[in-house]
Amino acid sequence: MICNSCGRELPRGFPGARVTCVCGASATLALEAGAPPPAVVRASGGPYRAREIRPREPPETRCPYCGNACPPLVRVCPHCDVRLENVRCVRCFTLQPPGSFACTRCGRALELEPLLDATDAPCPRCRTPLEAMAGAWDPVDRGEPRRDERIHECPRCGGMFVPREVLAEILCRAEVSGPMPEPARSQAARLEPVSYVPCPLCHSTMNRVNFGRISGVIVDVCRKDGTWFDAGELTRVVAFASNGGLKKSREREEAERKEASRPPVVAPDLNLFMHSRAPDLELRLAAWRDFLRRAFSW
Repeated sequence: MICNSCGRELPRGFPGARVTCVCGASATLALEAGAPPPAVVRASGGPYRAREIRPREPPETRCPYCGNACPPLVRVCPHCDVRLENVRCVRCFTLQPPGSFACTRCGRALELEPLLDATDAPCPRCRTPLEAMAGAWDPVDRGEPRRDERIHECPRCGGMFVPREVLAEILCRAEVSGPMPEPARSQAARLEPVSYVPCPLCHSTMNRVNFGRISGVIVDVCRKDGTWFDAGELTRVVAFASNGGLKKSREREEAERKEASRPPVVAPDLNLFMHSRAPDLELRLAAWRDFLRRAFSW
């Protein structure tokens, strides 16, 4: 390609690249016929790529025993029941294939996971016995009756049951850690019939709730014990919290109050918008506790 200013040959590069001639003029290399423009974000005033975080879901892995493809969100091969040595990211809660050192979705370095204890609690979806993360989240003694504050996980379908107090801590940490890329949603998602499932701990029927009312993630909630997330839903909820979900939910509530011409109810323990802006971590955690208490009290 020839420079339009001085007639010299421009430096070589990939099609669509912005190059600078020796005379100082800039030009864009022509694209090949029928080729789409490259999806590259460039920094203004320079030829280098701008830093961009793109969410990537872990690819399907092959079972080391039967060789069949396994979904990226399960710990057990659905074909031969062989356990896969996947590691769960402690920030976005996605499973990573064996041999990974960093999460392919959020970029955080992977840590050693605590051992999973077998339980007699059945999975609400596939009835597989759940496994509990022993020592991952220690219950706090607040003078109340001691409950099981561990995260329960289904190794077959990838669902997770999270107690309310633990969920508040997870959402608080996600908000403090900063924005996170939204998980890529499958375009081939199937519309399955609505079904109400029992709580794996108390076996009472759980209620279906749109988490935060605006997140679009429909979760199953037990008012007493916690929340059930199907495979991938906890990752979407964590991304919702890290991207300002608490503030957006509060703004939605205020807008609905104005539309209904009702005076806003302002109370120190319910003013989540003020708590979300407070620098103190304890206030943020208290805000998420109040958020979950009001959102799941039907």
